[in-house]
Amino acid sequence: MYALYEKEIDGNISRYRFKERVSLFGCNSGYIPWLLQKQLNENSTEPFSWHINIEEAFHSVEQPNQTLIINLKPNSKEPNLSLYEIVDVWGYSSFGWTPVMFYLKGLFVDEDPSKFDDRDFQRNSSEIEDPIFSMMYLRGTISGGSIKDRWTPPGPSPTNSVLLRPDTFEYFVREANKIMKSMA
Repeated sequence: MYALYEKEIDGNISRYRFKERVSLFGCNSGYIPWLLQKQLNENSTEPFSWHINIEEAFHSVEQPNQTLIINLKPNSKEPNLSLYEIVDVWGYSSFGWTPVMFYLKGLFVDEDPSKFDDRDFQRNSSEIEDPIFSMMYLRGTISGGSIKDRWTPPGPSPTNSVLLRPDTFEYFVREANKIMKSMA
């Protein structure tokens, strides 16, 4: 499950308030392609590396203090609260596909959901697991400054691993290293 939250920061404390469930993917309603499209120009075409800083992107569309959160285990058989804030998204659009890498902050990682209200909560920066990276791929690309194809992940399959060509892998490693070095 994906959701839009309002985020307020006061010193080391961040408060998150649920606004609505949203879609991250899909060319018609997904937040990732929508925010990306705002950055493209007519010269943007595959192969094309791109980056979205979620905070800056929401400011640019006049929606400050918004963030996107992933509930990683919404249907877990065992009670489990695993909420991750999306900080940055990098993509490399080529050959009709777009591998993406997410920089996440673990707000709650395998916590007991009975102890927290996942619709209105506060986290001290010392309670947040940071950084965490996740990768996946989307069917779709960038061509002539536009989002092309569906921009959706493939359906569940035992072979859904992300296949990365050397230039794509090097791009993601370079960007992840920047985040990790900034934490040192």
